[in-house]
Amino acid sequence: MSVQNPLDPNVAPPAPQARTTAGKGLGIAALVVGIVALALCWVPIVNNIAAVLGFIALVLGVISLVVASKRRGSKGLGIASSIIAIVAIILVFATQAAYVKAIDEVANDIADASDGEVAAPAEVIEQAEDESQVLALGEAATVGEYSVNVSAVNLDAGAEIAKANEFNEKAEGQYVLVDLSVVYNGDEEGDAWLDLNPELVGSDASIYSTSSATAVPAKPGMDLPTLANGGKGSYQVVFDVPAEAVEDAKIRVSETISFSDESVLWATK
Repeated sequence: MSVQNPLDPNVAPPAPQARTTAGKGLGIAALVVGIVALALCWVPIVNNIAAVLGFIALVLGVISLVVASKRRGSKGLGIASSIIAIVAIILVFATQAAYVKAIDEVANDIADASDGEVAAPAEVIEQAEDESQVLALGEAATVGEYSVNVSAVNLDAGAEIAKANEFNEKAEGQYVLVDLSVVYNGDEEGDAWLDLNPELVGSDASIYSTSSATAVPAKPGMDLPTLANGGKGSYQVVFDVPAEAVEDAKIRVSETISFSDESVLWATK
């Protein structure tokens, strides 16, 4: 009986075991679920589902790797699907954080606007500080389809507001009363109190809208009739602002609805 010497060069080495398909099905499933999760992770609200799908893909991918390791299967699908699942999960949390931040900023802006005060943009502050861009009281300027004139400003109008309406409450800060005169130059009809947006640019780097005050002046804009071409009218608006905002305040008038940020500023003194 002859014994084969394993070192004998004439003896062929044993053939390596062939790769199996073990874990391939799980790997494909994990890859599909992971790709779906990656596609959905950018969509607000829906990316909550993407997070769940990402975790499912990760679990399937890991199981695929374990099965492939034990049964000599291919690990490629398991590795690829696990990587895609991890990326999808990370992107879900990243996008949700970005969306939450954006929503918080919008909510804060709405909250600020609801009390009639917002921070003045840098370009508005620069315009207010440039005297060449600020009109004197009584000067007229074109704003949209109107010729607008800020004819008078009362920076401490508490007594005048109290006299205008017995139901007007005391200001939280101090009332500023502004008299506006307008001429409508449009082809149809216009309501100045709706079409124009008067604001007070305070010396505290804030912009105050007419919603800052609930007081009703003696000549409210709602009493101004609808104007045809060439029609004229005058009305008053009132602001309730902190005392520190009044020192070098400007009156800013722009169109209520406009595709540009063009506006005109008037001095208050």
